Amino acid sequence: MVPAYPLTRTEQLAFLAFVVLGAALITPASANAALSFRFNRASALPGTPVTASQPGWPTAARGVIVYLVPTRLTAIQPDPAGGYILRKPPERGAIRLGRPRLTANHTLTTSFRPPHLPAGNYTTAFWCRTRRIGGDFFAGAP
Repeated sequence: MVPAYPLTRTEQLAFLAFVVLGAALITPASANAALSFRFNRASALPGTPVTASQPGWPTAARGVIVYLVPTRLTAIQPDPAGGYILRKPPERGAIRLGRPRLTANHTLTTSFRPPHLPAGNYTTAFWCRTRRIGGDFFAGAP
């Protein structure tokens, strides 16, 4: 809607603030604080079915891809809390599991069969489409 008269500088700034606030409300925020999957088993041999999930989601998580990663990625320094926040998945060590599904009881879930991997501790990591170019890749502390 274009006003029939020129806007004052104050009105222009108020309009700009309104547009920026509206864009922030409709643009998906980074999900790194909200995603934290739990595994249905403490350990698994290669080929064993594994499910990772998180309850309490009213809608599907759009623009999210789940990865399986070692809890300590080589050549990447974790943040002070022990997690990782990167612009993209690392070139080594991240295994793409796919997009999470939303179940009828509002649980985000992904199921997979681990391939042959070096022995060690693994966790889920997530790539999310965000406002940043390239998105965000993050894994929580083990």
